[in-house]
Amino acid sequence: MSTSQGAAAIDRRTADAARRVLQLMLGEWRLLPEGWEEIAELLEELAVAVAAGDTAAVDALTGELEEFSGSRVSRIEKGPDGKVPLPDPDRERVVALVHKLAPDARPGDPPPPPPERT
Repeated sequence: MSTSQGAAAIDRRTADAARRVLQLMLGEWRLLPEGWEEIAELLEELAVAVAAGDTAAVDALTGELEEFSGSRVSRIEKGPDGKVPLPDPDRERVVALVHKLAPDARPGDPPPPPPERT
């Protein structure tokens, strides 16, 4: 099963929730480098779950990612605190996952380029 076909098997509510978390991660999250290491592991697991069309795993991993959006994350507006935006290699993975989870994604469509950092 291709990743796009796997993503198509995930129910819309779960896919939309995962996309929202990933989009916030791209646009707003800032973490200490150690936090991004934890996120990278979760992103790898999420990519596998999406490729397999495993709705339950995608839902569980989305919940784990949402936990990072609370007290551990600084929004971009805050001052310097050692926290950094999503690293580039993971940024590309997140963009690809957002694309695969989009309701109009078709198998074989290339993902869009990562958005510019602000």
